[in-house]
Amino acid sequence: MIDLPQHAAQVALLRDLLLGQSPWGDLFRINLFTPYLLGYALALPLSFVMPVAAALKLLLSVAYVAYIFMCVHLRRQFGADPRLDWLCLLGFFGFACDLGFFTFLLGVPIALGFILATERYVHHQSIPRMLGLFFLGLVLLASHGLLFLFAWTVGLGMLVLHVRGLWRALRSMLPFAALSLAFGAYFLVNRQVNKSMQTSLTTITRWNGGLWRLPRILVYALTGNARGWTLIAWGAVTAALLCVPWLLGLRVNRRPESSWVVLVALLLIFVLAPGNAAGTVFLYPRFALFLLPAYAWLFRHEPIPPESERRFRSVHAAMLVLLVILCWGILGVHTLRSWRFAQESASFDAILEHLEPGQRALALVFDPYSDADGGLWAYLHYPAWYQAEKQGLVDLNFAWAPPQIVRFRPDRLPAVEPGFEWHPERFDWARHHGSDYRYFFVRSTKPLPDALFKGADCPPTLVQSADAWRVFEYRGCP
Repeated sequence: MIDLPQHAAQVALLRDLLLGQSPWGDLFRINLFTPYLLGYALALPLSFVMPVAAALKLLLSVAYVAYIFMCVHLRRQFGADPRLDWLCLLGFFGFACDLGFFTFLLGVPIALGFILATERYVHHQSIPRMLGLFFLGLVLLASHGLLFLFAWTVGLGMLVLHVRGLWRALRSMLPFAALSLAFGAYFLVNRQVNKSMQTSLTTITRWNGGLWRLPRILVYALTGNARGWTLIAWGAVTAALLCVPWLLGLRVNRRPESSWVVLVALLLIFVLAPGNAAGTVFLYPRFALFLLPAYAWLFRHEPIPPESERRFRSVHAAMLVLLVILCWGILGVHTLRSWRFAQESASFDAILEHLEPGQRALALVFDPYSDADGGLWAYLHYPAWYQAEKQGLVDLNFAWAPPQIVRFRPDRLPAVEPGFEWHPERFDWARHHGSDYRYFFVRSTKPLPDALFKGADCPPTLVQSADAWRVFEYRGCP
């Protein structure tokens, strides 16, 4: 999970700032106008009774269970076939999980809960349900802005689809109108609070994806770390899963049911949404975790005529067995990857034990790829675990990013800016204030550049090394 170390670092830094124990308090301010508020609010109290890493893992586990719970209840609400619940086990471990989108994953079951509450509201309207929908929307807004926009749009589509009559439609839209005002107020206040912290992250918008954009969604529904032939293999597996309802003898419900609204909204995101926008990267691929459940909700069970029942019963039973085997196989691959990555990354954990806490560090990750985890950039932000576990401060730091709960003060911005993490070879001792750092976390499977620390009065010395990791220490000149 690429970004998870940075989220863990945010939680640890927030805890220490609130306790007045952070040696970096003069560099930061707490940003309560964040759309990630709920995720950090849940992780913060847990961090007082367990390690930050354990707190995040616990919350992600709860989010996965809640995700399945909501998917099953939506399937029941839509009247889809219960055998397709197996498809709901997989999407959570797709692109968003591999990229480590912690706050997004925590907000997913809340977004599904909002869609479920909307579906029940449009069929049986009442004041309590209207108020409940509004307050659940506020919780979602405090969980993740993108998920709020997605669920709000889906809910509005359900209303348009089902509600008849102008007066009834206007009355039904009251919670959505109130939520749109709340979102607008949040946007304006957030913009005012952060106007002095504009970075390139807030201005770059890229559509990206090209002709491979839609086919890649099939891959992102199950994984984010696939390259070469594995990219084709994962896409083929997703395509096979999409064929399962037909092989089970199910038929698409062609009536204007709300389940179609979810899938149509997803397809619009996959086709029209940019890849990067307003400080958010990998915008549209993260929504691939909804693809398989939304597709499954389209299918209703059709009774088999008595004269054909004997012939099809054994075929459908065999297809269901194959579906179960395929799902367990996919989960097994993810489990194996996690186990192999834990073995591979153990060397970094051993290094941390020998480093002094509370120091400033710079990450120079020349080789971010993990052989154990399918070749993704799993180590891009990995040195941030030093900040999460040893009260240090690691650059590049997510405190640059607009949605984070801990932000750099505008007058205390470090010289290491966003984008540096992808190009550590650009490190310049003078320009990046190398003397500010005690430790340099370097990961490379190749020889390091001879001029890596060129310009230092006294070059940092190697103090720890394990596998591809090396830690250099700078203490100045004697």
